Amino acid sequence: MKRLFLCTLLCAISCALAYAIDIPKEHIYIFERSTNSNYVCYDINLQEDGKLNQREPVRGYWVLDEETRLGELTFFERKVAFGIRVVSIKEQEAVVYMTAYKDLKIRVCKHKGKWMGIVKLNGHEMVLQKMFAQMKQSIYPRCEYVDIYGTDIKTGEKRRERIKA
Repeated sequence: MKRLFLCTLLCAISCALAYAIDIPKEHIYIFERSTNSNYVCYDINLQEDGKLNQREPVRGYWVLDEETRLGELTFFERKVAFGIRVVSIKEQEAVVYMTAYKDLKIRVCKHKGKWMGIVKLNGHEMVLQKMFAQMKQSIYPRCEYVDIYGTDIKTGEKRRERIKA
């Protein structure tokens, strides 16, 4: 848990190099921080045959300057904070987690014909839409909490779960 917040802190003070990249077709979720309007977008990464890319089923990248520029995650950001690690993978489903927080498993699969990330929090399965890190500004910014937003699969109700530092 502390690693998630430390990594978010480090990424909050790091700067991504921005350059043109292909805009993927299907978003899984986004990760926002209170420090600025830049966010990391996570998209499905399919092979030409429509199956999940076995090496990198989910691809993360920065959306900078209020969506006017896209930027690749740096090596450091991928390895320590915003990267995705694969737990298991099949042709049409993968279980992944963010490098900063191994306890939140994200099942990437098709649900109602669309690629989605599904998480289980407090006994509820929900379609993941957004994660938001509330940062406390000081000499060294730190994360106070992370809110996870989604829609309950069974009820369709919007949900927010908070992970405190």
